[in-house]
Amino acid sequence: MKLTKPYLLLYLFMLCGGSISAQEVLSLDEAIRLGLENNFSIRIARNNERVASNNNTQGNAGMLPIFRTTSTVSYTSNNTIQKFFSGDERSGTGAGNTNVRLGAELTWTAFDGFRMFAAKDRLELQEQRSYLFTQRSMQDLVSQIQTAYMQLIRIKQQTEIIEQSIELNQSLKTLAAEKLKLGATTELELLQTTNLLNADSSALLNLNNQLAQAKTGLNRLIGVNPDLSFDVPLQLPEEVLPAKDELMELAALQNYDLRLLQYDEQIALAQIKEARSALFPTVSFNAGFNYNYSKAEVGFLLSNRSFGPTIGISATYNIFPGRNIKKDIANVAIVKENIDFTKAQTELNMQADILQLYQQYQALVELQSLEIRNVETAERSTALARQLYQAGKATNFEVREAILAEIRVKDRLSDIYFRKKLAEIQLKATAGIPLY
Repeated sequence: MKLTKPYLLLYLFMLCGGSISAQEVLSLDEAIRLGLENNFSIRIARNNERVASNNNTQGNAGMLPIFRTTSTVSYTSNNTIQKFFSGDERSGTGAGNTNVRLGAELTWTAFDGFRMFAAKDRLELQEQRSYLFTQRSMQDLVSQIQTAYMQLIRIKQQTEIIEQSIELNQSLKTLAAEKLKLGATTELELLQTTNLLNADSSALLNLNNQLAQAKTGLNRLIGVNPDLSFDVPLQLPEEVLPAKDELMELAALQNYDLRLLQYDEQIALAQIKEARSALFPTVSFNAGFNYNYSKAEVGFLLSNRSFGPTIGISATYNIFPGRNIKKDIANVAIVKENIDFTKAQTELNMQADILQLYQQYQALVELQSLEIRNVETAERSTALARQLYQAGKATNFEVREAILAEIRVKDRLSDIYFRKKLAEIQLKATAGIPLY
């Protein structure tokens, strides 16, 4: 059976007990898929979503009738002495009495001040909110995965830059050693180049350790073994974000925190309706069928049996419930007011965040274009310095300065790319744009 690359990765993942092949390049989409499938917080959120769905029933809201059956069988043994006005006396030792009662009853609350309808609305809203909360949890997880993934790319880019520096300094060291043999330079230049090469090697070891730590962190997020190794691409494709005004409009409609608060507000309104239902009377219908049988060894009746249906209607009204109703209504109204305040604060923070992030993003886009040109200039400068040094028209110091300048500008470009990607992730998350 021929497997395409995504299915091959999944097959290897299953063979390793949820692992990733050490030599396989882990794409961002694959990391997100694994995280959404394996992360325990998402699993818990999905289970809570199922609980909310199970609770959203007409029976749980009190709309359906209740049907129950009862049965009682009892036997008593008594020592009985009965004296009559006529002077007669009747007694029994260990006289037994048997009682049997069977019944079936149907009770239905026809009117409870509209509480059942408010309760059903609340349960429906809670189910929808639970689903949205799961989506928000998935969005937050994907945001963390993308951030961790970008951190890996940033470290890999730094590693590539240091490796290029090592390669340049190694060639410079070789050239300095050859010139020393010819007597065209001093040992000092060779030692300086060697020190710079050693410093780069030390930085490379440090970056390799950071890379291993970052991979462990990403493995934890996507729910695989922490010590599994994988590779990531050197760069992700550039993305085009919507305009600032469009991001603001999307955030007002799709921001997960705002949408959750809107559900909280509607749930609070439903709870107010439930509390107000106690101001109305409750009307219930009941119907049943009872069977009673009793038998006594001593007494006026040897046995007694009765059976038949019953039907009735009842109405109750709390004339003075001890001010509890007003208290409940007032408390829920305060909760709703707090939700409104939180919603207003969230909207304000969201607008400020988008404005700041978008300004930062635009500045980074301009800086990226500038640094790309600076990298081209730095590379030409390094190549020219090496040629001049080989021809004896430049010093070792000048070549090393050119190499350091190239390394610094490449590192700045890598940092700009990293921060720009983080701004993209945060802007999308704030605007409620799905990240997965």
